[in-house]
Amino acid sequence: MCQSCVQHGDGGKWYLNTNNYAMKMYKLRKKEVQRKGAEANPQTMAEDLIKEAIEARALRPDNFPMLKRRAEQLSLAVHFGQVVTLQEVQAIMDIAYPIARMTCACRRQVRGMKDRDNFYCMGLGVGMFKWERWPETYRGGVEFLTPQEAKEWLAEINKKGMVHTFWTFGTPYIGGICNCEYPVCLGIRNRLDFDIHVLRKGEYYAVVNQELCSGCGRCLERCQFGAVKFEVSRSKAIIDAQKCFGCGLCQTTCKNNAITLVDRNVSPLTASLW
Repeated sequence: MCQSCVQHGDGGKWYLNTNNYAMKMYKLRKKEVQRKGAEANPQTMAEDLIKEAIEARALRPDNFPMLKRRAEQLSLAVHFGQVVTLQEVQAIMDIAYPIARMTCACRRQVRGMKDRDNFYCMGLGVGMFKWERWPETYRGGVEFLTPQEAKEWLAEINKKGMVHTFWTFGTPYIGGICNCEYPVCLGIRNRLDFDIHVLRKGEYYAVVNQELCSGCGRCLERCQFGAVKFEVSRSKAIIDAQKCFGCGLCQTTCKNNAITLVDRNVSPLTASLW
């Protein structure tokens, strides 16, 4: 069990605990801004530390470990993400309310996508009723969805190959869902390219049943984390459990049902890899 489940899960998965979607998260954030001022927003501080660490990795390598550690510690306290499967993110839609689609800051920053084509993220909780107060964050406006509409939309973008992650806004309070891909998603890039752990692995890792695998290669195309390999000599897919983030994109595309998701905690090989 990951540390967040131990601290905030009440005996279960912490992101399925209704307490972590409570209204008080917005009151806590408001007090924080009043006490320290908008310029001292801890989320912004974490993002600045991440940028500083990335810069140091190339220009001041000796400083990188220290800055990386500080960035991860602050992010874990105020704003970090974790990978979830399609089934899990759909379960979250039954917990959080209201639900709204919004534009993706990563796609806007990295690809320069226009707002009308960029509705890939989701805001959760009563703060969405006040979205007009933060026009830069909610550029392009928002589109409110019912839980069923949200589930159907998530299934559609899962077919396109988007990784589902949720994000805290003042840990443990969860306020957003990101549906993105590498290398566009900054959370995924920070983890894969710079080893800065602001995005945690999910609760599972994927395993291929070699007898059922047809060697079609669909799973290889879907993996955003470089965990799926293809053995040419046997025409079979294999998955590196240590690299797998447990998003389940390989599983949802497998027509032979050859891929299963295994609890990360049951294997000594993966139990400590978050």
